[in-house]
Amino acid sequence: MASGIYFSGLASGLDTESIITQLMDLERIPLTRLQQRKNQYNVEKNAWHDIYTRLSSLQSKLGDLKLASTFTGMKATSSNTLALTATAASNAAAGSYQVSIIQLAQAHKVASTDSVTVDDNADLGLSGTFSITVNGQTRSVTVSSSDSLVAIRDLINAVPPEGQTSPGAGDIVTASVIDHRLVITSKTSGEVGRISFADPDSVLQGLKLVSDTSGTILSNALVQDARDAKFTVDGLTITRSTNTITDVIQGVTLNLLAVSNGPLSLDIGHDTQKAVDAIQAMVDQYNSVMEFISTKAGDKGDLQGDPTLARFKNDLWQLMTDRVAGLTGTYQTPWSIGISTGAVVGSGSLTFDRNGKITLDTTKLTSALETDPTAVMAIFTNSSETGLVDKLDSYLTSLVRSGDGIIPSREQSLQNIMDDIDDQIARMEDRLTMREEQLRRQFTAMEQALAALQSQGNWLAGQIAGLGAYQQK
Repeated sequence: MASGIYFSGLASGLDTESIITQLMDLERIPLTRLQQRKNQYNVEKNAWHDIYTRLSSLQSKLGDLKLASTFTGMKATSSNTLALTATAASNAAAGSYQVSIIQLAQAHKVASTDSVTVDDNADLGLSGTFSITVNGQTRSVTVSSSDSLVAIRDLINAVPPEGQTSPGAGDIVTASVIDHRLVITSKTSGEVGRISFADPDSVLQGLKLVSDTSGTILSNALVQDARDAKFTVDGLTITRSTNTITDVIQGVTLNLLAVSNGPLSLDIGHDTQKAVDAIQAMVDQYNSVMEFISTKAGDKGDLQGDPTLARFKNDLWQLMTDRVAGLTGTYQTPWSIGISTGAVVGSGSLTFDRNGKITLDTTKLTSALETDPTAVMAIFTNSSETGLVDKLDSYLTSLVRSGDGIIPSREQSLQNIMDDIDDQIARMEDRLTMREEQLRRQFTAMEQALAALQSQGNWLAGQIAGLGAYQQK
């Protein structure tokens, strides 16, 4: 709207403001059409971005399907997870075992026999050096007369600098203060982690933990004795210094948690659920993409009849249902493991779902994974990169890759068009502003001219009236 003050129709009696508004509405028709074009391009751009988001999400679902561990993973199942749990690596062999847990491994733990002082921060008046040895590693600790029980705890817990053996023993034991008593616990469980002391300056004797300078531990200072785990696997008796055992059953880690009252069952088998979940996630996202594309390309869709979108839909369906090149044996196709778009017809091809969606028969897939997980994996990914996931991932990359991907390029093209339209709109707005100002000037000039003519007419009328009066005299 042009600036300034205008008086409408003072001389002509016309509603010049309304006339100008109507004339400008006509002038703005091309501008309105440009804005409508921009809005349509923006709708298309947003639709493409929505498709980009869904395709990117589909690509993210492919990551697990490229990993051998997804298909060849093993699982361990215990009959009593309160006493025994286990994990199985992919190199574990399927089988069943009987495990009995006789005793658990535990770390050596000792404590001063009496409360040294009611104030853990009071000076103890002890000074000198003592040593702590665990599994052949000896650490020295030196205390002064001004050190408190808490200070001695901290001196023990200090970790020696790398390559040095002193000061501190924090790398082999843990010290704490409980009920005004010093407690020292080995960081190594089992017999191999047994603690021994040397106390030449009688510091530990003063703490009432050992009985002599050679470091003999007082009998009532023993809180927990060093003990190895003892268990049986299929009747074979085994001892280990830890409750986490990795070297008894190949590829299996045993976690001993409690003494068992009898044999526990441990079953090692294929972990099919991980692959089933990963494949189901891909199928679900694929179906979401295909349904969304069908909606956007449909009669009322924002990209109705777009040939590029139709090609995407066909390509995706083809990639999800094609036979995989180079495979032999029972499992060569997606439908051989339960991925289907409909019934299989006589030629061995699949019927076509109207929206291109697929289904997953998890029972059939699980059976295939139990029978030959490596063959199932090859349908999705293999060394020749002919698998469903190999080709689908490559295709999706060409669609969504930042910069030169087909969809980002399409979005940028639409944005460039909208930017150009914005420039056109800005120029047209300037022209319309000047046009409105021109109309106002023209109507103002017209009003001024009419006002002048009216003034002249009134003067002439007055002159004529005066002449008539003069003649009558």
